[in-house]
Amino acid sequence: MNRAAIYIRVSTDRQAEEGFSLEAQHDILMDLIERKGLQLFKVYSDPGVSGGSFKRPGIQMMIKDMKDGKFDTILIHKLDRLSRNLGDLYGFMAMINKLEVRLIIAAQGSEEIDTRSPMGKAFLLFSGIWAEIYLDNLREETLKGLVKKANKGGRHMSRPPLGYTYDPEHNLVIVEDEAKLVREVYELYLSGMGRNKIAQHMNSHSRLKEGGKWDAKAVLTIVSNPTYAGFNHFKPADWDQDKRILTQGDHEAIIGVDDFEKAKKMQSRRKSGEMSNNSYEYAYSGILRCNKCGSNFNGNSTKQKLKTGMTIYKGYRCHNNYLYKTCDTPFISETVLNKLVFERILLSGQTVQERKQKRKEQVDMQKEVEISNRRRKNWMMALGDGKLSPGDYAMLIEDEEKRMNDIYAKAKEEDVYEMEIPTEDLIQMMINLRDHWTLLDAGTQKEIIQSMFRKITLEKKENGWQIVDLLTV
Repeated sequence: MNRAAIYIRVSTDRQAEEGFSLEAQHDILMDLIERKGLQLFKVYSDPGVSGGSFKRPGIQMMIKDMKDGKFDTILIHKLDRLSRNLGDLYGFMAMINKLEVRLIIAAQGSEEIDTRSPMGKAFLLFSGIWAEIYLDNLREETLKGLVKKANKGGRHMSRPPLGYTYDPEHNLVIVEDEAKLVREVYELYLSGMGRNKIAQHMNSHSRLKEGGKWDAKAVLTIVSNPTYAGFNHFKPADWDQDKRILTQGDHEAIIGVDDFEKAKKMQSRRKSGEMSNNSYEYAYSGILRCNKCGSNFNGNSTKQKLKTGMTIYKGYRCHNNYLYKTCDTPFISETVLNKLVFERILLSGQTVQERKQKRKEQVDMQKEVEISNRRRKNWMMALGDGKLSPGDYAMLIEDEEKRMNDIYAKAKEEDVYEMEIPTEDLIQMMINLRDHWTLLDAGTQKEIIQSMFRKITLEKKENGWQIVDLLTV
């Protein structure tokens, strides 16, 4: 086919000044296409975008066209135009190898690099390693600066939270109409109302926030934000909550510190699995997931007056169906759900030996992965010590990738992937409980279910309800 795609990128003005402008890259690569006798298909570009990840429109469009088979060669000026992230680079190389697409790097030292050669593959891998080291160091230095600013009481917010705005000096000032919403959310939360119920209440009473309707996530964001209690705070996404940097801010608080601390303790209680403050105990609260939309199920009770008195029917509704009507998964009664769960666990007991064999196969596959990782590491060290040539290293890596791909393919055919295997103790416990379950009070039922399961995924099919996935604690 000999159709080629060009990819060019710049991220800063400094790169342009040093000769890495889009125009310069384009001219060099067009000259290379002419010398190689290739036919240009398209030029893809990402002007002013960092190479730290593949979340770039130009490269994403190029990948899509590559998968569609629109070209068989890619030309770039230098490796860092493609990516500085080793994970992205490794994944991209695996992709072009699978699709049999050639990558040519026009200017890397004094020679061009062609990834179809063993030397080219080895060079690309090592260049990616150094690029990632550079990027990691840059992130670390940036984080140090942010932490230093936070410890001095600095504020890290690109936009103010609901209830505040910025004045011309970039100080936080209260927006009273929005602050009323924040106070109402806190009042409902401290009264014991759950996040989903609060969202439903706010939406049904037209207490709309900026950006649209309320949901459980928006409620949690408010009751867990220290800004409302008068604090500045900083926590990168990969830090634990107890490492959050908290300093006294210079803005007016919307919520008292005591109320903020109470809300914080309530979050901790609910997260740890303690009993909820609801009037009725929902045994499967926080465990059920809808297989159709991925949302949680919320507990729901209906009352019916009978001759014998008032009867309460408990069950669960899909969150997206209940609040937004964006899913058609219907209500499931707790009676039906209990029957499903008991049947699923007891059925597992009948095939426990087969599942044990599956677990052994999973362990064997994991051992193969560990062996492969050790081999790659040893080859890398040998290459660094000069005991292995780049060409031999590249061929070893290629053979190892083929070996592991064969193992993964076999595992997929035999379904040797992670699955939940109920223990024999759990199976026996469910057998013992089956005939006495209805005699237990709601609180005890919830305590048992919460201690056994961490996720149960449900789906309503033509032949009835099914448990798609069940994960134990």
